[in-house]
Amino acid sequence: MTDSRTPILRVTDVSKSFGAVQALDHVGFELYPGEVHALMGENGAGKSTVAKIIAGIYSADEGVIELEGKKVQIPNPATAISLGIAIVMQELNSMPHLPVYENVFLGHSEIYKHGFVLNKAEAIRRTTELLAMFGMEEQINPLTPLRDLSVAEQQIVEIIKAVSYDSKVIILDEPTASLTQKEVDRLFAVVRHLKEQGVAFIIVSHRFNEIFEISDKITVFRDGVCVLQNGDMKEMDEQKLVHAMVGREIKEFFGDKEELGEEFEKKTMLTVEHLADSWDFIKDLSFEARTGEILGIAGLVGAGRTTLVRNIFGAEKRKNGTVKVDGVEIKAGKPGDAIKKGLSLVTENRKEEGVFLDFSICQNMAFAKTANGSSYVLPHKKEEQDCLNMIDKLRVKVGHYGNPAKSLSGGNQQKVVLGKWLLTNPKVLILDEPTRGIDISAKAEIYTILHQLVTQGVCIIIVSSELPEVLGICDRILVMKDGELTGELNAKEANEEIIMSYASFGAIKA
Repeated sequence: MTDSRTPILRVTDVSKSFGAVQALDHVGFELYPGEVHALMGENGAGKSTVAKIIAGIYSADEGVIELEGKKVQIPNPATAISLGIAIVMQELNSMPHLPVYENVFLGHSEIYKHGFVLNKAEAIRRTTELLAMFGMEEQINPLTPLRDLSVAEQQIVEIIKAVSYDSKVIILDEPTASLTQKEVDRLFAVVRHLKEQGVAFIIVSHRFNEIFEISDKITVFRDGVCVLQNGDMKEMDEQKLVHAMVGREIKEFFGDKEELGEEFEKKTMLTVEHLADSWDFIKDLSFEARTGEILGIAGLVGAGRTTLVRNIFGAEKRKNGTVKVDGVEIKAGKPGDAIKKGLSLVTENRKEEGVFLDFSICQNMAFAKTANGSSYVLPHKKEEQDCLNMIDKLRVKVGHYGNPAKSLSGGNQQKVVLGKWLLTNPKVLILDEPTRGIDISAKAEIYTILHQLVTQGVCIIIVSSELPEVLGICDRILVMKDGELTGELNAKEANEEIIMSYASFGAIKA
């Protein structure tokens, strides 16, 4: 069925290469006013690349972009904004030292006095109005420095910034990756409100439930080609979508739980006793993690999960308490000591703490192993072979291992981070939001790898905000609220309702 309306945006035969890698091959889709159009596909399929071309971050090698029926050139983000196109990136693009109101209105020429002095009062007033649209005017103070906000709150500020331009087209690249369900509901309420005013949205996401909830149309990419174009979401179901994305069905998504290998001993591998952080948010927290299991840590955003694992690893100072790996104590505040004694942490923020974007893929892979060795230089041949082995093991989509990490998609960057830590041969591997921003096929591959590591005696701890993931991959689940452990559950006996009860209301009293 042909839509008789005029598209607000039409992308036709757009191609883009990065060196020898063909990222996009004559792709296209149409976006209509008041519509949410989802772009989906595996990591490296091309969806974020086309979004960045529309936003002026990349330039297409060939193809046509039309806005309101007129052919346009978008050489940079400033041009995109002037045309009414704004993008909210998966990786935050902000000024953390500046207050919220300056981040929102930085570059808005109409709010500057004499062209260079920001009208502070007006910027604060308008920021407050925008926060109110999200029901966040009491939670986020416009005067607060952005760095003092949680990752989820910073994400909301980025979305507010896009809305502030009165954009005709807003691109949301993994907009809910750092948000709680309540915040997702607020975001979608604003999206629906703006749709009624004719604003069109492009949403890049891996979360099926959200795509089905908010999207009207969908285009699916596979290996840089459109395999489903301008599809009607009313005619889609999950199996059709999975098949379009990966070309096959994924029946056992979370994989089969496997037993510890016979040559390994079932024992306590990580012991945390009476841990308290320097801010007294986490005051007296104790637990154990064992070989032969995947331990999950669940809870709402702000519960203290990331603070906990960073304190265990030594990335943040702890006030008191002890951490032991295989019976050996880890020095407080010493990540190097943690690594040497077999503890590794895959952090939640890969852009700032996971990868060096301008360094090569090979250098990123080798970094932790080199830092953990007796020499600061790893022989190049060994470094290259380790990198190639890990690229093959994790199925990282690369052009060449010598390319910079920034040439990879977000999901493939995450695989590089995982590979970096696996090369240290950890006894305890902690992963904080390990599949955030990763597509369904890559998630299944990582789950399989984690199951295999369990059989090899690695103790695995996962912090995740996705309850289906926690229930699907973990054997035992700890639940946190306000810096405290409120529940310990066997995954076989748990469900989302029970976990949310502990996460929202604390320990259940008889």
